[in-house]
Amino acid sequence: MADLKVNILGIQFPNPIWTAAGPGGASADKLLEAARGGAGALVSKTISQKPARVPIPNISLPFPGSLINAELWSEVDYHRFLEEEFPRARVAGIPIIASVGYSPEDLSVLGKQLNEKDLVDAVEFSIHYVGKDISNLIKTAEALRTVFDGPVLAKFSPSISEIRSAVKALDPLVDGFVAINSVGPALDFDIYTRRPLMGSGDGRGWLSGRAILPIGLHFVATIAMETDKPVIGVGGIRTVEDVIKYIMAGASAVQVCSLAVLKGQQVYGQLAEQLSRWMDKNGYTGVSDLRAAFLKREKKPLYYYGDGTQLYPEIVYEKCRFCDMCVNACIHGAIQFENKIYDLDRNKCVSCGLCVSVCPWNALSMTEYP
Repeated sequence: MADLKVNILGIQFPNPIWTAAGPGGASADKLLEAARGGAGALVSKTISQKPARVPIPNISLPFPGSLINAELWSEVDYHRFLEEEFPRARVAGIPIIASVGYSPEDLSVLGKQLNEKDLVDAVEFSIHYVGKDISNLIKTAEALRTVFDGPVLAKFSPSISEIRSAVKALDPLVDGFVAINSVGPALDFDIYTRRPLMGSGDGRGWLSGRAILPIGLHFVATIAMETDKPVIGVGGIRTVEDVIKYIMAGASAVQVCSLAVLKGQQVYGQLAEQLSRWMDKNGYTGVSDLRAAFLKREKKPLYYYGDGTQLYPEIVYEKCRFCDMCVNACIHGAIQFENKIYDLDRNKCVSCGLCVSVCPWNALSMTEYP
């Protein structure tokens, strides 16, 4: 059976499926529930010196699998986490990571007390509200690094546009990276009442869940190409295939939030079990065998429409169910079925590949033609 144990920064984790900073880590009770649900590590909801004043309502489902939230950080006084929540969560017997934010002053106070009390195995600091200025990122990391002796992880905001520059600046000060936080600001509202879904002052929140997966993968792959330090992937995970994508993009482990909110905290163990079965089926013995497989792939030359060799969708009749999804998806009208015979008009086909991605039966593939 595939070995899911991972050793990251000298810490042994039973599996690479962790909680993420959010409702699943809002208290010791929630962290212990996540542990019973099979999580490989317990990441707390972000704590700060000043408890958040959370607007209500603050979580909504604008479309399947994704959330808009205006949750902010923990509304609980950080002293309670230090005195009650973290000590109680220790009973779970798996690594605990404290998520902290946001200013250098906050991190100096929180990091010092976490270090003195020896309550957690690592600290993750969010740069969600720090801004894009590199000097501010460095100042924030330095504030925590100087007072906390254990591993320090920097959690990237998707608003960081210069990813490589930020990684290079933070690399000497941190032990690893987490990517990404929720995306936004985001807005949705009821067209009849004109009321926003969020209770925040301007009605805006932050987008998480399935919609942000490709952004998270981009960040993880980019960071992993810039540093040898571990990267933790987070954002948009809903299936075991998403977990595999993050690890293949360079992640050493992943964090899950929105899926646990929607489906319950047993999802961590379910994903871990599915990952183990997938690895057994596909010949992987350990998580390290999967890591960065996408980055190590053979790079093939790009094709351009009209330049020599062309790619066209080719059918495998044994798989096709003649559902017409590819026909409907082709805005160019290049695909037709006559008496269940596949007919591709290459003069109309622009080789965009959408037909391949919408086929639920994997009956089409892009194939080279001279």
